[in-house]
Amino acid sequence: MNSLIKILVPRQLFLLLLLSTGLLNHVILIPNLLSAAGRDSWLSVLLAFPISLVFLWLIYFIVKKSPHEGFFSMIRNRLGKSFSILFSIPIIFFLFASAYITLRDLIIWLNAYFLADTSFFFINAMLIVACFLVTLAGIKYMAIASGFILPLVMIFGIFIALTNTDLKDPALLFPVLADGYFPVVKGIIYALSGLLEIYLVVLLHPFSQERIKFRQLFILLTILTGLILGPLTASIMEFGPVESVHYRYPAYEQWRVLSIGEYISHLDFFALYQWLSGALIRIGLFMYLIGLFFTDQKKHYRLNPKWIVTLYITLFGLMMLDLESYSFYHFVFAYFLPASMIFFMVQTLSSALILLFFMKRDERNGKNNKLESSS
Repeated sequence: MNSLIKILVPRQLFLLLLLSTGLLNHVILIPNLLSAAGRDSWLSVLLAFPISLVFLWLIYFIVKKSPHEGFFSMIRNRLGKSFSILFSIPIIFFLFASAYITLRDLIIWLNAYFLADTSFFFINAMLIVACFLVTLAGIKYMAIASGFILPLVMIFGIFIALTNTDLKDPALLFPVLADGYFPVVKGIIYALSGLLEIYLVVLLHPFSQERIKFRQLFILLTILTGLILGPLTASIMEFGPVESVHYRYPAYEQWRVLSIGEYISHLDFFALYQWLSGALIRIGLFMYLIGLFFTDQKKHYRLNPKWIVTLYITLFGLMMLDLESYSFYHFVFAYFLPASMIFFMVQTLSSALILLFFMKRDERNGKNNKLESSS
């Protein structure tokens, strides 16, 4: 990640995160939140927000105090290649695991609702090729595409929220804490696993032409919180706290019950646009970020195609391994999402401490140099 060209403004970087992390918060996270906290899941999201603000400040500190080439390049230059590799392995593993989970979840959804008679191999191959092309295009074109894609995604989201208003019963959100505090605390873990993914700003920082401001990060975090809270509360209000837990894709079920008047219904194909847009950008971006760790080309934002081919062949092979849907969902719920929360907490804290260590050492060396010059 050395000396990357600064080709994007912060707004474009945030568009990428809204599509990629937005898919996690809007689709993958909600059924797990409902399973963990049930009716109180919306309260868990509200309580997770101030906690995530603390880590947001640390992320802003990391971005603000890091050099222009980025935090990970600084680690490589100042602590050596070996330490840099060890420190980068967890984030590389997370990015690849998250890309795998996103792709498998997408294929299960497509196979269940749209392509029931299509072979798993064919769907997997087509999506792998599409994601490969997205990664190969580079982050510049991903950001440009996001600028065109995201407005429609947001319009469709507002559309489904407004048109289903007559089906919502706010009374179903209450009473809170009927099962005690433990479900709320458990739900906070899952909410934070999505909100703390904002740490990826640290990886995207080297591409930014302008300084990233705290206000921008705060707005991004607030929107990501809303992407969880909106469809989560809508699902409880439309289907009830008991029935919502049984749905694998509550956000999609809201499209299925949509109807406008007597003659307009079955508009759930709009959800297909939202899902595919977020998934392709998320997988393509994450594989691109992995590739950055393995490239030594300076001042270049395009990756070596050989690395990209290797990554996608590995992903394709893992996708072809037979895995039951129940086992997959259990793994995501019981292991991946809680581990993601712990990972981002540790990664954020350790990154801030490393940066603080550098600052203190530089300050101490500066004082020593001044003493030597005065003597």
